[in-house]
Amino acid sequence: MLIRTILAPAFLVLTALCSVSSNTYAAQNVIEEVIVTAERRAVNLQSVPVAVTAFTGEEMDAQGIVDIKGITERTPGFTMGVFNPGQPQFYIRGIGSNEDGAGGDQSVIVFVDEVYIGRSAGSDFDLFDLERVEVLRGPQGTLFGKNVIGGAVSLISKKPTAETVMKFEGTVGNLDERSLRGLISGEIAENVYGKVSFSSRRRDGYVESRIDEFPEFFPDTSVDDQHDINTDSIRTGLRLTPSDRLEINLTANYSTMDRAGPTYISIGPGGIPYNANASLDANYGDNIHKNFVEDPGSSETDIFGFTARFDYELTDSITFTSLTSFRNVDSEQDWPLSTPNLSALFVSGGAVPLYLIGNNNYTDESDTFTHEFRLTGGNDKLFWIGGLYYMTEDTDRFETSSVGLLFAGGGGVPGNIPGIEPGDDQGNETTSYSIFGQFTYNITDALAVTLGGRQSYDEKDITRVGTPSYLSANRNFNFRTDEDWDAFTGKFSLEWQATNDAFMYFTVSEGYKAGGFQGLAATELIAITPFDPEEATLYEIGAKTEWFDNRLRVNLAVFKTDYSDLQILQLLVEEAAPEGTGGQLITQNAADADIQGYELEFVIAPIDNLTISGSYTHLDTEFSDFFTPAGFRPPDGGAGTSGDRTGNDLRNAPDAAYNILARYRMDLANGGTITWQADWRHKDIVYQDPDVFEWAAVPEYDVLDLRVSYLWPKGNLETTLWSRNANDEEYFLHNWPLQGSGQATPAPPRTYGLTVTWQYN
Repeated sequence: MLIRTILAPAFLVLTALCSVSSNTYAAQNVIEEVIVTAERRAVNLQSVPVAVTAFTGEEMDAQGIVDIKGITERTPGFTMGVFNPGQPQFYIRGIGSNEDGAGGDQSVIVFVDEVYIGRSAGSDFDLFDLERVEVLRGPQGTLFGKNVIGGAVSLISKKPTAETVMKFEGTVGNLDERSLRGLISGEIAENVYGKVSFSSRRRDGYVESRIDEFPEFFPDTSVDDQHDINTDSIRTGLRLTPSDRLEINLTANYSTMDRAGPTYISIGPGGIPYNANASLDANYGDNIHKNFVEDPGSSETDIFGFTARFDYELTDSITFTSLTSFRNVDSEQDWPLSTPNLSALFVSGGAVPLYLIGNNNYTDESDTFTHEFRLTGGNDKLFWIGGLYYMTEDTDRFETSSVGLLFAGGGGVPGNIPGIEPGDDQGNETTSYSIFGQFTYNITDALAVTLGGRQSYDEKDITRVGTPSYLSANRNFNFRTDEDWDAFTGKFSLEWQATNDAFMYFTVSEGYKAGGFQGLAATELIAITPFDPEEATLYEIGAKTEWFDNRLRVNLAVFKTDYSDLQILQLLVEEAAPEGTGGQLITQNAADADIQGYELEFVIAPIDNLTISGSYTHLDTEFSDFFTPAGFRPPDGGAGTSGDRTGNDLRNAPDAAYNILARYRMDLANGGTITWQADWRHKDIVYQDPDVFEWAAVPEYDVLDLRVSYLWPKGNLETTLWSRNANDEEYFLHNWPLQGSGQATPAPPRTYGLTVTWQYN
């Protein structure tokens, strides 16, 4: 119904408009063509039968995008949750994963130069020196393969250049922000080209602890601000062209991140931050950037990667590609809970807080090796690709999540003893291999058909060693087990080039995400029982159009996706447990999920030097026949709450989200250029839990970014004044339920600064 209602009249109008002669429009300010490799070949973005959003490196610089969070904010249907700084959670059209155990997988996969990045911590790095970023929405199970059931984020690096290129960029801002980025590229010897790029960012935290304001409770205590930035990265590249038919690209990269946190703000029923006890601070709930954390802990991540790619032209029409990679990701989080729990009860209603003694920490290290062989070829009528893929991933994760003891006033007598979780030492070895192929046949000059398929095999061998924690020795169990899965995923597309400026397509695409084993399981039965794979089928109709001598570009995608056996990690409480009991994590296969909606993207250049672009997303998502497992209930503190989630919204799936960007360029008489830019973004409420508790959701918000740049007359020096969240909106990046309250991660307040860029080429 949604597709019929929206698409039929829309396509008729689009086709008619694109056929209108536009000779009366000047072409001085046309929209630039964007080339993408979403189908493993270089094609105009406007001729790809996939819903894909692309950002060139130059456009990311112009918008001030420095990390993947900036990409998610400007891509239809793309949402990012930040449970902690080292483990981003990506969702596209409501599909993602918060299962971070050694035996789980992500649903939205990041690829760096076509290399699979499996662990979420491995995708947390700065974006710099990129040719472009492509975000493919919906299942991409044929060419991208394993686990790309929600979508793919493809980062494409710039290759070393034959000519000498240098670029350096420095930034200073409030919160003591300072960063330096740079690159040098050029010819080393005949047919040998090299490049070195680096990035270093520092910024103080924006969440302040008020512990030092109460020396009667916390003598000699000083706490650093939380949610700071402390990252460094370096990337090297070597390109060799020993013959006209052979190109070799070798890349190596290293990045490190060290931040204070994570810390959270407690959100009560109604979505309102808890107020602290009046005798301490009556206005605690009025400022989401203040808390009473005694020790913010830390989050550290180190990433190393190496890639070797060989492209050899066997004939004028057939190319052989070999792509080999190794990647090590080492992530560690220390989240102490030795802090006054000011969102909880106070002793006899007085001013002495209860103390929560415990911790939540993990170490997660993974080694991933991948190899892909493929052949591509074609002519004017036919393009084809086929290949073999192999991957091994060895993950070791040690995790503790202890709720500890609750003491009154820091004394030695516990006021309450909740359940105490033991340590969870997980090891997982994943082996994955597949064979795939796809072809596009041009039936006529205007009509083409694409068929593809992939057969995937996955095996996981998991071990678990339990260790008691604090006073408890229960849930201390060891085991080793393995499981394997396989699936065939296919793709069909019918493509119609209606006019030179109107491309339309119908696509059916399948996706598959391997099964796995839950981390931090409360019982041996839960830990040893694998959850099933996810499967998805996408039906999508799209139109990509350009009007008025390429002064207006409008792309529309209308889609419906059927998901089965969706893997859901959730916090649940045993049915017989009393109110206020802490929950336990359980991964369950939901019966089904249905997703439908539409996405609109546009760029318009109405007059010379003015460009307006934006996007709008509408999502309608729901679980089908989804109930809590027998013997459990949601963690709301009330045993009467229904465990029926049928009809509830999916996580991170806003009903509506949009952004609009306006950029105006002023050419000055001295040869310089001033560019003004405003970027407005809105997102509706997004639920973070299958029970759709509003206090465990991220409320709707609106954010404005502003930039003004001056390009000096020689064209090699640019200075930019910028402000992110210029309207100083108070909003959250993430939220999750814990014993009747939400634990929300506040977003940064207004920030501003100056960036200076110098380049030579």
